[in-house]
Amino acid sequence: MTDFLKYIVHAPQLLITWTIFFGFGIAVYLVYAIKSHARFSLKELAEHCAPFNVLTEKSFHADVKIYIIGKIIDGFLVMPAVLITALCCEGYNSLLHLVFSSFQSIQFSVFYASICTIVMFFVVEFSDFLCHYSEHKVPFLWELHKVHHSAQTLNPLTSKRGHPVEVVLEAVVKGLLTAMPGGLFMFLFGLSVVEATSLSWVASKVFVLLTLDPLKHSHLPISLGIFDRFLISPHMHQIHHSKVKAHWDKNFGTNLSIFDWMLGTAYKPCRGEKPIFGISGLSDETLMKYNSLYGAYVEPLIKSYRKIRTLFVGKSDLAGRSAS
Repeated sequence: MTDFLKYIVHAPQLLITWTIFFGFGIAVYLVYAIKSHARFSLKELAEHCAPFNVLTEKSFHADVKIYIIGKIIDGFLVMPAVLITALCCEGYNSLLHLVFSSFQSIQFSVFYASICTIVMFFVVEFSDFLCHYSEHKVPFLWELHKVHHSAQTLNPLTSKRGHPVEVVLEAVVKGLLTAMPGGLFMFLFGLSVVEATSLSWVASKVFVLLTLDPLKHSHLPISLGIFDRFLISPHMHQIHHSKVKAHWDKNFGTNLSIFDWMLGTAYKPCRGEKPIFGISGLSDETLMKYNSLYGAYVEPLIKSYRKIRTLFVGKSDLAGRSAS
């Protein structure tokens, strides 16, 4: 079991993603072929795994371009957040040492490592939920988040379809929140910043498998059954991408659904319930604009700026009327 966990932690994310995606795609097709007594066909298998033309589908092409660009620039974008996280961790750690100057560090055992990992994982999940919820509810953030929801077909690369400003903001929020338990763990166990903040990596990799994360951005409506009560299944996240009115603003969680159930935003789809991907109120022609680099990177910034400007100008006008 230990060797398996080591493999999961060190295995490339891209390898895990596509292995799960194609593995389940093939399995679902084989089950269908056996039940319907259909003749096995490589062409039908390929169409089942990718129910769109990869050569002509603009939404898929945009996913590929944004994924590649993200791989190049995301590391630079999150560097300020990493620095903020490290400084905050050190700050909390120093403050605790100042207040409890006589405290002796506790021996870091497997038990404590497990507890700390669980705590960090829950903090990261709450951070993701908070950011995601805000991106839907705050108008200027929604203009940026529309890039992700503009996908008209879903595939594993769609998970990285997003605006760079979102990447920065999410990293900063996550960094600030994880710095609090991170600084505490540094104080309690004498851990380094890297050790304290990397505790959630193992849990995150394991939950990628448990929730079948690569299938969340796919057409395979797979449920986790009773586990949907605390985990986000692929089918639940696909509903989140739907423009059907009953599906609006549902299932914000990344791996855990508990925050959604607590706030009333959880939606467990029925068997066979199909989402319609896209953004409600926007035509297919408008959605197509997001598939260009200008539409994915520049125009959302302009629209977001206008939302912010309207907000402040509106408040300024209201204050002026009140004064007069």
